[in-house]
Amino acid sequence: MATDCTSPAIYAANATQMICRHSSQSLASSFGTVQPVLRVLDDWRTHGPDAARRTLRLKSLENPLLKELELRLFHQDGPRILFDGVWLCRPVGGITRVWNQILRFWQLPELFTESSPLLFIDRGCRLVRSAHLSSVKGNKVDPLDFFAFDAVAEENSCIARDWGADVFVSSWITTSGVLHPACSELALVHDCMPERSTCPEALKRLRQRWLHGARAHLAVSADTAADVSSLLTTLPQPVPWCHTAPDPVFEYSRSYSFAKHHWQLLSSRVGLRFPFIVLSATSGVGSYKNPEVVLDALQTPLLQAVQLVISGVGAEQRANEFVQHAPALDGRIIPIGLSNIELALLYRYALAVVLPSRIEGFGLPAIEVMAAGGIPLVADSRGLREAGGEAALRFCPDNSSHLAALITSLLDTRYSTWLKGKLLMRQQLRLKRLHPDLLGLALLVQARRAAFC
Repeated sequence: MATDCTSPAIYAANATQMICRHSSQSLASSFGTVQPVLRVLDDWRTHGPDAARRTLRLKSLENPLLKELELRLFHQDGPRILFDGVWLCRPVGGITRVWNQILRFWQLPELFTESSPLLFIDRGCRLVRSAHLSSVKGNKVDPLDFFAFDAVAEENSCIARDWGADVFVSSWITTSGVLHPACSELALVHDCMPERSTCPEALKRLRQRWLHGARAHLAVSADTAADVSSLLTTLPQPVPWCHTAPDPVFEYSRSYSFAKHHWQLLSSRVGLRFPFIVLSATSGVGSYKNPEVVLDALQTPLLQAVQLVISGVGAEQRANEFVQHAPALDGRIIPIGLSNIELALLYRYALAVVLPSRIEGFGLPAIEVMAAGGIPLVADSRGLREAGGEAALRFCPDNSSHLAALITSLLDTRYSTWLKGKLLMRQQLRLKRLHPDLLGLALLVQARRAAFC
C-alpha cells in the first residue's frame, strides 16, 4: 500500500486506483489463448458434438486444449481414467464447487467413450452430477480422516489393476498405492498451504506421497503452480495451471425477481439487517486467513452499526473466538450455514465481501463475488491478487485502519454506487476470460500426458 493516510475519502480514492494494478493477469490458463477453445466448448454444450466438430475444423490445433478436444470429439484412443470421488461426500465448500464444475464438464455427450473411458469410485458422493458416470462403489471415508487413507490407497490399487487404469485422479489427496502408484497419477493442486505452514504429520506424509508420486500436476493458479514447482525441483518443465470459473448459481442470483424473493426469505430467517459485510472464509485468529484484520477494523467507532456475517464449518465456534478477540463485536457477528444460492445472495446484498488472507492458492470467492454482482475487498497478497486481477479493491493485510477506512467509504451510498459502476466493466472482462468447462478440459490434457508421456 503506497499511502499512510487513513482518511476514508482519500483512502477510498487510493484504493480505487488499486484496481488498475495487476491487469497483466489476463489469461485464464497457461495453455495459451483460450478464446478459440471456448467457442468449441460452447457449441458442444449448446448444440451437441456435431456442431463442436464443425467448429473445431476451422481452428488451428496447436493449442493443447484444442488438440484434446479433437481427440475426444473424433473418438481417438485416450487414457483409461480412474477417478476417486473421496471429497465429494461434502456437498458444500470451495473445493466441492470446483469439482462440481469439473463434473458438469464431464457430462458432455461423447466426452468419454469405450476408447477413452472414465471410472468413478463413489464413496458416498452427494453431488447429483456424478450420477451419469460409470462407477464402482468404494468404502466411505471422511476425507479429513488421514489415518484411513492407507486403506483407501490399497483399495484404489486393487481397482486400478482390475480395471486396467492408465491414470489415477483424486478429488482430494488419495493415491493408487500406499508407497508406490498402481498406475500413473495426476494431482490437481488447489494450494500448497500445508507445505507453507505447520500441519499434522499424517497430513504431511500423505501430501508428500501425493505430490511426489504424481507423474503430472495441474494447479488452479499461476501462484500455486509456482509453489508446486519450487517443492518439486526435479520436474522437467513448469507446472501448468488453469483458473476455475464461478458456479453459474452466482450469476443466476443477479436475476432481480429471483433475488428479491429469496433474499427476503433468507434475511428474515437469519435476522440480517443492513449494513453488513461478509467474511468469505472462517479460520482461527492468528492463522493465514487473517480474520483479525477484519475484526480490528470493525471496532472503529464509525463502523459500530456494521454486522459481520461468517459462514462455513465451525462458524459458531469461530464467532465466540472472534468476540473474545474483539469484544466490541458482541452481538454483531452472525454465524450461519448456507447453501450455494444463499451464499450468492449474501455476496450480492452485502456492503462488501472481505478476503483478508495473507496468502491463498487462488481466491475463488473473489470471482464468485464478482459473478454475484457484489464488491470484493481482497488483501494485497499472493493468490488473491491473481484472483481479483484488475477487478477487485485491495487493502494492506497488516493495516486494519486502511480496511476500516475503505469500509467506511462504502457506507456512502453515492460512493458505493459509483464504485460498482466503475468495477462493473472490469469484472465483466475478468469473468469473460473464465469458463466453467476449461479446468475440466485442462485436467484431461494432463491426464493424457500422465498416461502416455
